[in-house]
Amino acid sequence: MSKAPESPLPTTSAKVEPHQQERARSRPIEIEELSNRFVIHPLSRGLATLLIPTGISANAVSVLGLVMMMAAAAFYFLLDWPWAALVGFCFQFIWHVFDGADGEVARRTGTSSTKGEIVDGICDHLGHLVLYVTVTFVAARTMGPALTWCVALVGGFSRVFQANCYESARRNYRRWVYGVGWIRNKLEQNRNESGMGLWGRFSSFSAHTYLRVSRRVSGDDRELEAALIRLAEGPPEKAARARELYRHRQLALVKLASLLSLNNATLALFVSMLAGSPFYFFLFEAVVMNAVLWFCQRSQTHSYAALLRELTALEQA
Repeated sequence: MSKAPESPLPTTSAKVEPHQQERARSRPIEIEELSNRFVIHPLSRGLATLLIPTGISANAVSVLGLVMMMAAAAFYFLLDWPWAALVGFCFQFIWHVFDGADGEVARRTGTSSTKGEIVDGICDHLGHLVLYVTVTFVAARTMGPALTWCVALVGGFSRVFQANCYESARRNYRRWVYGVGWIRNKLEQNRNESGMGLWGRFSSFSAHTYLRVSRRVSGDDRELEAALIRLAEGPPEKAARARELYRHRQLALVKLASLLSLNNATLALFVSMLAGSPFYFFLFEAVVMNAVLWFCQRSQTHSYAALLRELTALEQA
């Protein structure tokens, strides 16, 4: 019998804090981008260390991240070349740090929740909506409004699907290999968490919409999920083997999907602004990144089918 995947947690005798354990599980080192691992996440942890003594909530940190993104959009619009590119990129980079810090604050303070995930997602999407609309106006200065808005709309809508594909691949990997929950499996067990008011209905609609998009861009894995749940509830050796099979099949695909990450999109926008116009960024997202998305979705569908056959054989063994 093959071994289960090695734990990412430290194996020394030193005491490990609960939030460090959760961080190691939620950010497995084998799927971390280098920019996150060595730059953004260390800065996010440092920022969280400074913010926690103030009593600030994780949701408030998400809102501060939204402010940073709006500042980036403003500087892209208001400043001239090359300062627009340089200052706007700096604030967009700061947004990445805040985007990692809200989760760090939630883990350390024990306030992680489905609500928090939804608030984080809303702030992220709203911030990027403001950014995309703003830089579209910037591009229209040189390329004309008609062509610019057409290409920008394609690029902007594409970014929604590209980001979903990347995040869904990571979150599913962390769930089945490391047991880290996310909206998909928390939705039912936290059905009453948001109550039946306006916020509860809105958050439920947002979460279900996100999951429907996820199945479109990452492949429909409902049969695969059912098989994984059955195996997880069965004999420990089969559950461990199922995790190993999932990791073996999905690790390379998660790394492939990382090409669609917001880190790379931020860098692409910066390069485009330095080249003189964000119009090139929209073209890049509409053509190159959509080609990557198509390849990821196709590869994921084939991988799910192969993995389902392996899990079915494991159940019957």
